[in-house]
Amino acid sequence: MRKLRVFRSVGEVFSGVTRHYFQLLVAAWPALVFVAIGVGLYVWFFYRAGIGDVFAKMGDGSPTTEIMQAYMLASSSLEPGYYAAMLLIFIATAVAAVRWHRFVLLGDGSASLLRTEDGRYIWTFIKVMFAYFLFLAALMLVFMGIAAVFAAVASVGTEGSGSLAATFMIVAAPLGFLAYLLILALLIRLMLALPDAAIGQPGRVVALFKATHGNTWRILGYMLLIGLIWIPLFVLAAFIIGAVAMLMGTAGGILAGVLYLAVYLYFLMTQITMLSVAYREIIGLPGEVPAEGAPEPLPAA
Repeated sequence: MRKLRVFRSVGEVFSGVTRHYFQLLVAAWPALVFVAIGVGLYVWFFYRAGIGDVFAKMGDGSPTTEIMQAYMLASSSLEPGYYAAMLLIFIATAVAAVRWHRFVLLGDGSASLLRTEDGRYIWTFIKVMFAYFLFLAALMLVFMGIAAVFAAVASVGTEGSGSLAATFMIVAAPLGFLAYLLILALLIRLMLALPDAAIGQPGRVVALFKATHGNTWRILGYMLLIGLIWIPLFVLAAFIIGAVAMLMGTAGGILAGVLYLAVYLYFLMTQITMLSVAYREIIGLPGEVPAEGAPEPLPAA
C-alpha cells in the first residue's frame, strides 16, 4: 500500500504551481472562453432584468431599503439564459481542472477547446457528490440517534441524568470538530476520482476510495498544512490588494481586481494540484511500474 509523503507533497504543490503558474494559465485557455461567454451572458441578462435601476439608485443615494427592493425585483425577473450562464461558468471550472490535472500528471500542455475527459470529469464530480451526500446522511442519522438517547435519558429525570447530558454536550463539541476534519479528509479521498477521470481513466469513485485505504490521517495532515500555509498568503495578498486599491485611485481599483483574479487562480491551481499530487503518490499513473507495497491495479469494472 502506497503512503502519501505529506511534507514532500505539500512542498511540491506550492513550488510546482509557483514555477508553472503561467504555463497552467495557458493550458487552461479553453476555460477562459467559457468564462468570458458565461460572464457576458450573466451581465446581459442581469441588465435585462433591471439591475441598472439598482446602480442608478445607489448613485442617487436612495435609501438602502429601496436599493434592496430594486435588487430583489431584478433577481426575480431573471430569464433562463442567466442560469445557462452560471452553467457555463461551472463547465469552465471543470475544463480548467481537466487541463491542470493533465499538465501536472502527464505534462500535457496542449489544450483543445473540448475533450471527452471534460464530460467524464463532470459526471465523476456528480458521482463524488452523491457518494459524499450518502455518507453525510448516514453519519447524521447516527449522530441524531446518539443525541436522542441522551435526550431521553435527560428527560427521565433520574439521578445523574442532568450531568450525563452535560457531559455529552462537553464531549460532543470537540468530537464534532474532529469528525468534521475527518469528513473533509474522506471527501478528498473520494475526490481522487477526479484526476483519474481527467487523464482518461474511468473515474471509479468506490474503487479509488478503497485504494486510498490507510491514508486518511495523512490526507488530513496534507490538507491542513496546505490550508495553514494559505492563511498568511491570503492575509498578505489582501493587504497588498487593499493598499493598491486605496493608494492608486481608479487605476488602482482595476489593478486590484487583476491582482485578486491572479491570487484566486493561484488558489484554484493549488487545490487541483493538491489532488493531482495525492493521486500520483497513492494511486500511481497508468502504465507505471508499481513500487513495492503499491496497491494492486484497479479492477476493470
